[in-house]
Amino acid sequence: MALACGLATIFVIYSCSTDEYCSDELQIKGNRIPKKSALSSDTINNANLLIDSIAISDEFWEFEKNSKLLSDKFQAYTSTLSEEEYGKLMEKLNDDDYMEEFIKKANLEQEFQQMNEAKENLLLHTGFSRLSEDERISLFRQYAESHESTGKTLIKTRTEGGDANSCEAKRQAAYAQAKADYDNDIINCRIGPSTNNCYAQALSRYERNQRAAEKEYKSCIQRN
Repeated sequence: MALACGLATIFVIYSCSTDEYCSDELQIKGNRIPKKSALSSDTINNANLLIDSIAISDEFWEFEKNSKLLSDKFQAYTSTLSEEEYGKLMEKLNDDDYMEEFIKKANLEQEFQQMNEAKENLLLHTGFSRLSEDERISLFRQYAESHESTGKTLIKTRTEGGDANSCEAKRQAAYAQAKADYDNDIINCRIGPSTNNCYAQALSRYERNQRAAEKEYKSCIQRN
């Protein structure tokens, strides 16, 4: 569990000394889960605890590590493409033959295999498969908000609130959502002959969403 220690500061599991629920003031730290008094059933409480237990597991850590390694290598390759070549990639996402050739050129086979193994371990050795679609997105979004960064921090400006801060906050939110959607897309890729193409499509959408976030950020700065 050593690898999970960093995550434990973000996702905290609370427990009670008896089988009864904790006090109404109980609120899970850092993940925007509502207080117990706002929850309507035992099922919701149990789902929250399940999400937290997955978030600090070694399997989830390995999944996220391989997810990042894969996206980093993919984007290192796409950064060498011309605008025309990149545009063609975006147009050909549903062309299996083109995507298979692209995967070979980008030399992503090993990373795809590592991603397969990490995903399989996450599904087999945690309660991840019991989560609903919304709960998976919530888990991935929480992780992304804690770890995904644009490289800039929010700063105080001379104007109240700060227009630059507002633009940067929107960009960071867009980056976090793009990462969460990417992770969920990877999970939804079924293991089989078309898995690699599915991964490549997920990677392409992720980078496209990041680029869109950067474009919107620049427009926001210009407007303000």
